[in-house]
Amino acid sequence: MSAADGRAQVGDRGEVFVGRGPESELFAACVAKARDGEAWLAVVEGEAGIGKSALARRVTATLEDFTVLWATGDPSETDLPGGVVSQLVRRVDRDVVAEFPLLAEDSAVGVSAHAIGGQLLLLLGALQESRGPVAVVVDDVQWADPLSLQVLGFVLRRLWADRVLTVLLTRSDAERTVETLDRLVRSLDRAVRVEIGGLDEDDVAQMVRRLLDVRPAPGLVERLHGYTKGHPLYLRTVLAEVPVQALQGEATERWPVPRTLRVGIKALLDHLPPESVALLEAMAVLDARLPLATVAQVAALAEPARALSPALTAGLAQWWPTESQSPVALVHALQRDTVYDAIDPERRRALHAAAAGVVGTAAAWAHRVAAATSADPGLAGELEQSAKAEAVIGRNALAATRLLWASSLSDERPDRERRLLSACAQSLLTLQPVAAVALRTQVEDCSPGTLRTCVLGVMDLLDGRFAAAEARLTEAWHEALADPDAGWVAVLAGMFLAVIMIRHCRGAETVDIAGKTLAAGDLDPATSDFTRAVLATGRMWDQGPQAALLDVAHLPAEAGGATDLQLATLATRGVMQLFLGRLPAARADLATVARRDRQGAGSKLSHLSFSLLAILEYLSGDWKASESATDQALAIAAIQDHVLGDAAAWFAAVCVEAGRGQWDAAQGHVDALTRLTEALGSPPAETVYSALAQAMLAQARADHAAMLTSLEPLVDRPAAGGSEGICLRFKPFWLWQQSLLVEALTGTGQLAAATLALDDLRAGYDGTGYMQIVLARLGAQLAEAQGRPRDALAIYDRALAAAPDEGADAAPLFRGMLEHGYGRLLVTAGSGSRREAAKWFKSAHDRFSALRAEPFLARCDADLAAIGLTAPAQARSRVLALTERELSVAHLVSSGRTNQEAAAELYISQKTVEYHLSNIYAKLGISSRRQLAESLRTRQSQGPRAD
Repeated sequence: MSAADGRAQVGDRGEVFVGRGPESELFAACVAKARDGEAWLAVVEGEAGIGKSALARRVTATLEDFTVLWATGDPSETDLPGGVVSQLVRRVDRDVVAEFPLLAEDSAVGVSAHAIGGQLLLLLGALQESRGPVAVVVDDVQWADPLSLQVLGFVLRRLWADRVLTVLLTRSDAERTVETLDRLVRSLDRAVRVEIGGLDEDDVAQMVRRLLDVRPAPGLVERLHGYTKGHPLYLRTVLAEVPVQALQGEATERWPVPRTLRVGIKALLDHLPPESVALLEAMAVLDARLPLATVAQVAALAEPARALSPALTAGLAQWWPTESQSPVALVHALQRDTVYDAIDPERRRALHAAAAGVVGTAAAWAHRVAAATSADPGLAGELEQSAKAEAVIGRNALAATRLLWASSLSDERPDRERRLLSACAQSLLTLQPVAAVALRTQVEDCSPGTLRTCVLGVMDLLDGRFAAAEARLTEAWHEALADPDAGWVAVLAGMFLAVIMIRHCRGAETVDIAGKTLAAGDLDPATSDFTRAVLATGRMWDQGPQAALLDVAHLPAEAGGATDLQLATLATRGVMQLFLGRLPAARADLATVARRDRQGAGSKLSHLSFSLLAILEYLSGDWKASESATDQALAIAAIQDHVLGDAAAWFAAVCVEAGRGQWDAAQGHVDALTRLTEALGSPPAETVYSALAQAMLAQARADHAAMLTSLEPLVDRPAAGGSEGICLRFKPFWLWQQSLLVEALTGTGQLAAATLALDDLRAGYDGTGYMQIVLARLGAQLAEAQGRPRDALAIYDRALAAAPDEGADAAPLFRGMLEHGYGRLLVTAGSGSRREAAKWFKSAHDRFSALRAEPFLARCDADLAAIGLTAPAQARSRVLALTERELSVAHLVSSGRTNQEAAAELYISQKTVEYHLSNIYAKLGISSRRQLAESLRTRQSQGPRAD
């Protein structure tokens, strides 16, 4: 289009930006805060073509001191794991990225989102150290792949003292994405939503003047604004069609403004030369930023430069002439859709066929499918084989897409249905089954068969229809086991059926199903290991953790000797050791799984490892490590599309919060656990965690009646007149449950029941681990309550002489409770000197103080005061002024970790480590890591004194 044809030229003016004053001011404030070391998120919402991308480009163009990482969601790559993250990383020098192997790899398949997120945090930290602030922009986030969305969600929740601005742009009609981003914004302290609407009349007038260098005729601006509602792309399209002379005369009042944007774009196409239309059609079919020569080859044009010029003038195409190979693309997705829809079927088929020959192998599949105008059994077979190859390496979403294509090209009903059902199965394996669930009607229309029954059963399970799911999966599992050619269906049905059994505490059935599924074969190593873990978990629910250890006996004794394909069973062994009270062995297993997970090994149980590691550290007395692991577990739980692991993470949080007297925080997590348990129908695992959390809170408050009430969901009481004791219903954490039950019964004066419960605890305890301290305290308390102080003193004496005072089994909270109880009994029974009682009060006080166990410390202070002793003021070290995150950083750094090593372990950036270190040094009045280590050691040596 030239000036000679009498039409306005708007495309060659480039991007004209007008208005957006309030939005720009909001962005300017976020930029300023990011420069000052506060990480901020801005979520920009608006309809397609409203100017979201233009605003983001305008903002980033001013960030001369920022490293800008930009990615754009692509609807053709939503099933490519980590595609958006890969785009962001490609903006960084390869030598820098090479330091972070999970980001340097081409594929993120099999790697957890938090592991990738951890290395992305380190990359952002490295960029800040070397280049200054960083801006991360993701356009069209509604088309981002699920893994990238999880990674971004994890990173945003872990950024703190970072000079990072993140901008996420999404269409307002993408409801699921908007809801996800809304939850993200609500979960962050430093986030803002920016809603983009149409331009006002003044902005429309300014755009007309800047695009056309004319003063618009009276009434034109009002009329344009009325029709376009200030939509920038619509407005530009309209202006490209207005005759120049009409803009300066009253004729514009009669000029017909297109009623819709699509109509306007179609009008532009009608005025372009045929070769320009052909070039734009090729761009629409390729739907990617590609070299002009490549697009011309698809369009069969000998002189693409001449064809490009009118398309640029019309504002439909964009060109990057200074870049290598001069890439071109359509300006906006709405233009692409309009151009594509206008191509006649035969022309479209030919263009797709040509495109398949110039793009990469992965992209070529989509073009070959689009080029097929009827059933193509040959292509369908190729797609099925390709899908199988993708499934083998874990690209289930990609395999599902290709199987759906294969189904649509199949000429025989059995092939069509088999491929459709296989596509659904692959989609369901991602545990993000939105695509598969949308196909339920088609699945129900398929002929009856084992695979159809299995797929419908999994859909029922994920939709919460457990009874229907169990019936269908049981039927499919039995049928598949009897069919030698249906091994993989037996595995699929067996895995999900075992999940149902575990959720309903049916351990023996879980063992049977998992065992037969393993025997069926056809399992890859990772799936085989996971199925072994499921089998062991079922036996634990049925017979207890000691019996279940035999199911993981194939593992090497040393955790470090396990391979990356044995992490599910290694995590399961760690859980069993934890339940048995063997803390050093449990730590070795769970810490190994967590460390391998950070390195990208990946395990279906890795997210639970952090929660259980946090619980373990609470029991062993390293509450700083417990808080750190809990923090990581909660961050991981926040990005999951399911609630598996949430209960364990919240329970881990309650343990330390209750122990420290952080009542509001602990009660908040207890309430969340209660809501989750009720929402899920009170499954056993969530019931155990919920009841234990409430009991731990009551224990910290020394409220024995509340402890007993909290434990009610876990117990079976004897029938009226029965002589048997109160029995616990569930095997996991049985020792912990039973110990709390004994304490609650003793504290409420139910001494006969407490005696029976204590006998059960002794019978079920193997004599190892920290529980020997707990058992001694409970025995002494019961003896004292029964009026046998001499027996109680003897129990205390033996326990304090025999129990370890250091190492992983020291359990300082429980040892402190033992010592405190002994001191109190010495005073009340008059069996020892004031000095002897003070000795044990002092020792307990030291332990409680080191843990910052405020409720226990307060009770110890009260007993000290009762015998005329007080804790010295210096016992409250300045270390107590440090926050949880500062303590986590302090202990890692004082143990010799570098900033980057500490950042990697805590899933934060190096900048956040530096920020916390500066605060730590200021609060403690020190200036070096050596002094930090001394400050932490000094705190352990302070205790109470006599007046």
